[in-house]
Amino acid sequence: MIAVIAGTGNLPKQACKNLIEKNKDFFVISLFPQDNFEQIKETIQIYAQIYAQEFFKLGKIKDLLKTNNATHVLFIGKVDKNNLLKKLKFDWLSLKLLATLASRSDKTIMEGLISYLKKENIEVLKQSDIMQSLFIKPGVLVGEITKELQENIDFGMQVAANISFCDIGQTILVKDKMVIAVEAIEGTDKCIQRGIELAKSDLIICKTAHKNQNKKYDLPTLGPQTLENIKFGQVKAIAWHADQAFITDQEIFVKRAKELGIGLVAL
Repeated sequence: MIAVIAGTGNLPKQACKNLIEKNKDFFVISLFPQDNFEQIKETIQIYAQIYAQEFFKLGKIKDLLKTNNATHVLFIGKVDKNNLLKKLKFDWLSLKLLATLASRSDKTIMEGLISYLKKENIEVLKQSDIMQSLFIKPGVLVGEITKELQENIDFGMQVAANISFCDIGQTILVKDKMVIAVEAIEGTDKCIQRGIELAKSDLIICKTAHKNQNKKYDLPTLGPQTLENIKFGQVKAIAWHADQAFITDQEIFVKRAKELGIGLVAL
């Protein structure tokens, strides 16, 4: 039995669709029910059960896993780490786990959870195995690559790789071989807006994962929501590694990028 631990965004809904198509037995624990509970419920209908449970109540999540005989877990969707800055009433098990961690970086927290679940005889599935359909083959989807653009992409992707190695973030905005904005705890969308405020136009968004990224969690994601607050001329191109980033609603994403004059490059 697979437990889908659902964060925010559209990925959990897509994961449920994929599991249904694969005829897998699963249930869903929605960590942020106000965000996508109804969407997920409508997607799974009679195929699976869905529960609402706050992410900071690890003890209750553990109980749901045990009660439903979970043997595998799929972590999918965003869990905004800004929540850790809020005054939340973490339960005893959550506090105990956090106290054992050397830091509260995304990698450290997730590796701690994976290690804990392993002790409970629960295996964490690779996101890439369930969400294979969201990868795009390498190539230029929109626009064309000039020498100048290629040089900026090479520069930006190298910086993005270095930053991801430090577990800071996965997104870099560059212009004229200058780093304009670096993603940290604020997330991709706010990082993009900060870059636009600083450089105004012709920005290149570079998104990557750590070279040794654990594909059980936190793979980068791009989609129409990435483009929501971007106006024509502000962004010249978006580049990512084809085998390390999910692209949601791919047709809509490509269409909207064309409308905004944004090149799309899967490396």
